[in-house]
Amino acid sequence: MNIIDSHFHIYKSDQAGILAQGGGSFCGFSGTLEEAKSFLDRGRVKKLLALAVIPIVPMREAAMKKRPEDLSAAKREEFTKELDLKLQKRLSDYNDYLCRSAREDGRLEPVIAADGSLNTDFMIQEILTKIQNFGIKIIKIHPAVNGITPEHPGYEPVFELAQDKGITIISHGGLSGDDPEGKYCSPKNFENILRMFPKLKLIVAHLAYPHTDDLLQLAKKFDNLYTDISFVMKNSPLTDDEFVEIISKFGIERVLFGSDFPWSDPEADADRLLKLKLNEKEIDLIARQNAIEIFNLDE
Repeated sequence: MNIIDSHFHIYKSDQAGILAQGGGSFCGFSGTLEEAKSFLDRGRVKKLLALAVIPIVPMREAAMKKRPEDLSAAKREEFTKELDLKLQKRLSDYNDYLCRSAREDGRLEPVIAADGSLNTDFMIQEILTKIQNFGIKIIKIHPAVNGITPEHPGYEPVFELAQDKGITIISHGGLSGDDPEGKYCSPKNFENILRMFPKLKLIVAHLAYPHTDDLLQLAKKFDNLYTDISFVMKNSPLTDDEFVEIISKFGIERVLFGSDFPWSDPEADADRLLKLKLNEKEIDLIARQNAIEIFNLDE
């Protein structure tokens, strides 16, 4: 079966990938491009969406702690402006790295990062530039990594532009290492967004675990809401029967396969998907066909 991994993180180095996982590897991977290509070369995963995530607010806070306390007001303002420019460049460079990697290897689809805490004019221009230069189709947001919700005003122009340009948004959903209760990316924080932008295709990832029941209720109200089974296939107590029930209630045509590599092994997750009590057509929709249609991918 041709599998598309719709939730796959790639980092520039082993060190960056391990740091993103909290200082240790979840399942033996660091998250590098070389590791990604090894999966693709083996042939089970035919294509993957390479997602960019960068913790802008934690980076800003760490830098501010190092700011000398005896700076004048003018120097403090200069320091802050220079820091903001550095953070903007960090995000743009990371997006460039994934876009250029995907241009070199067509088996990768770049998913650029957007951040609600950065200057709005910069963020909109960054997206427009990546559309023009690389034809990007998908944007990733991770509000929880910054300790904010998707309703933060900095995200609204991103959603508006995405809806206007037909860009799909993938958002982190549910718990994370930064938010073990999943309060920042719980389903309730997406309801107003779905109402304000009815033509926006929004993927709330990871079944919004542990708030999956709430996500199912939200799916009943909004047919432009999608989800994926990344991370939770390996890192949740959900049984095979519970996965089948959740997927069926949400709607087979709105659920995507994803691993959340390097937090999970895409091949091991694919093995589990194939064992679920779903028919061949349903498996194909989740593993491949839904991604092709939702993201307008080449087969």
